[in-house]
Amino acid sequence: MTERGTLYVFRLGEADDDLTPAFVVDGRDYPDDEAVRAAVGAARAALGDRRLIADFETSAVRPETPRSPLPSWPEWRARHLERGEPIGVRPRPEVQPTPAGWDEMGRWLEQSRAWLDAQLAAAAGAVPGARVRRTREAEAHRIGPGSVVLAEERYRTDCEYLAVPPAGADAATVLGQVAGALRAGGWTVAAVEESPGYVTLPAERSGYTITAVWSRRNNAVRLTGASPVVDATTFEARGGAGGAAHV
Repeated sequence: MTERGTLYVFRLGEADDDLTPAFVVDGRDYPDDEAVRAAVGAARAALGDRRLIADFETSAVRPETPRSPLPSWPEWRARHLERGEPIGVRPRPEVQPTPAGWDEMGRWLEQSRAWLDAQLAAAAGAVPGARVRRTREAEAHRIGPGSVVLAEERYRTDCEYLAVPPAGADAATVLGQVAGALRAGGWTVAAVEESPGYVTLPAERSGYTITAVWSRRNNAVRLTGASPVVDATTFEARGGAGGAAHV
């Protein structure tokens, strides 16, 4: 793959794992491989000088390959670096301090992960004879975009289980068993919601949610749990106690 047969897609964002395509260096626009390498180097240097979080992806292009709808590097440079139009992302600060409440948030998310997983396992296990398996590991993850200001980032814990009851089980019985286990665990269980394909049972406790969905086609119930959405300021404001509890 020669440089002139390569498309470079540069991506920008405010976190290394949250980048969006911004412009391209298309090797077909240049007279030789060296000119392509020079353009890529100039783009990388310009972004680095401005402390913008960026990377690029490459792919092969042929003469007949359709053009990218993204602006070219010269177009993007003229618009944002020369004319000063907003880039849409902020540069990484020279110093990125850990916000107050950040470490406590991490500890809370870890505790939340274990607690929510146990709650879902208990609810799924309340169906006698059911085959139960975890279909999504309990994990904490960012909700929404990354940010160069860590206190702006928001996080949540999610988890999912599947319970397949013995043949002949019906939605009312299975969801009644799940609801009973949830109520015994301190959850507030709402009325079921029915649609042609599913019966849904929502429950809530201290900002956490568990939703049990019975599939009429598969005769199985999927339980999805989620914690409240939190950020570092949730815990800073209360000296680390936060505004979300799971006990």
